[in-house]
Amino acid sequence: MSSPKIKLSPKQKEKLLRNIWLLHDGRWFLKSIAKFGFDTATELNLAVVKSIARTEMKQLLAETGFGEVRNIEDLRAVIIVASLLYFPEEHKYEFEIVDSNTFVGHVLECYVHKMVSKAGTTDIHQCAAKLRFDSWCQAMGLDGEVINEKNTNNCNGTCEIIFKIKW
Repeated sequence: MSSPKIKLSPKQKEKLLRNIWLLHDGRWFLKSIAKFGFDTATELNLAVVKSIARTEMKQLLAETGFGEVRNIEDLRAVIIVASLLYFPEEHKYEFEIVDSNTFVGHVLECYVHKMVSKAGTTDIHQCAAKLRFDSWCQAMGLDGEVINEKNTNNCNGTCEIIFKIKW
């Protein structure tokens, strides 16, 4: 008796891997809350975000062979590729170059906010976006700051993430 052939298209593989990563992330956080409490789980989550963000950007740059980010257009190109790869499809955003030192990500519908809202924890959840993008900039060797003035409890699922880079 032969086994049935099971095939997945590249799109199906990507969808499965994205979904399992998102499920893993959410379940890890819930189990951490149950074991350690919300404050400790949040502290651990933010530490992991900071660490994994550097790794994801370094791996992306290495895999693409992009090289050095030298100007705002390079930054935009890298952020677009990273966003398409690392953000869920349900996360809606657009990007804008303001000037040669300023790049803005406009979050139109935040996937994390949507999930945190479903869980009923928007008042206590800590948004990790600024931390993630700070780590991306560090991994790219950029000098500057990332500004995000909102948090989960006051963003209503939208925000602006401003990259101010010193070239």
